[in-house]
Amino acid sequence: MDRRDFFKLSLVGMGMAALTKRARALEYYPMPSDKKWAVLYGTWCGSARDAAVWISEGMGGIANVFDVRENPDLSEYEYVVVGGAIRSSVTRQELQNYITRNKEVLQAKVRGLFAVCGNMGRPVGPQQTAMFIDNHLAKLCGVSNVLSRVFLGRITKSLMDPQTAEMMKNFEDYDNLKRSECMAFGQEVLTVVSFVEKVKSGLPQEFELDQNHPNPFNESTKISYSLNKSGQVMLQIYDANGKIVRTLIDNNQDAGSHFIQWDGRDDYGNSAASGIYLYLLKFEGNIIAKQMVKVK
Repeated sequence: MDRRDFFKLSLVGMGMAALTKRARALEYYPMPSDKKWAVLYGTWCGSARDAAVWISEGMGGIANVFDVRENPDLSEYEYVVVGGAIRSSVTRQELQNYITRNKEVLQAKVRGLFAVCGNMGRPVGPQQTAMFIDNHLAKLCGVSNVLSRVFLGRITKSLMDPQTAEMMKNFEDYDNLKRSECMAFGQEVLTVVSFVEKVKSGLPQEFELDQNHPNPFNESTKISYSLNKSGQVMLQIYDANGKIVRTLIDNNQDAGSHFIQWDGRDDYGNSAASGIYLYLLKFEGNIIAKQMVKVK
């Protein structure tokens, strides 16, 4: 099947009016994979649906995509990404109810959270992440420190219920949802989870990255590495749940030996908590990951 053909049109009964709960107009076809991923979303006008599909595309299309109104059984899935459109600072009530009913199943599987909001067209930042993810979706799912992203959404008044359309009558339709951002998030979630699995399983890496020193460390630690040729380098710190804590390097570097100090702080300048961290060196399509420990 052509990878672009993610959907099929399904007519049931006497037409679209007879469309049942289990046979919806749009159905997602995941690509084959040895891992069972799912993306669960709640939407009003389609923004979160598109974000969910694009997140799966960023994962190579391996994640099945479910509208919460399907009431899917996710017990057989290994990993789940959960998200939805925001109104009045919360997601759709059906999504909230589903998460509450299935919290025991979801809690151990959630590896990513996302929200889609209008935010008056302004760029999203830490405030929106704290409000929609940390203080809402993460609490609903009973998780913390998972990869998350807040996307700008869109207004399509013709798809709104009359009451909502009346509330939004002074706004023009707009579309700030970016496929590239959703795909990048999906790729990031898949990449991080895959490498966390690799590190935990003890599988050998393709090339070596020096162990940080000192380790364990308190205030700062030195990370050394070498490149066999010049190229784009990214060195990032992740916590034990796979959430990015700090991006130390993201630029082009020459071949040879290199090192950098990590001062134990996150990207916002806050001191990272004590615990186990992963540091990942990404170079020329290869990734090396090692563990380190921060102590008080």
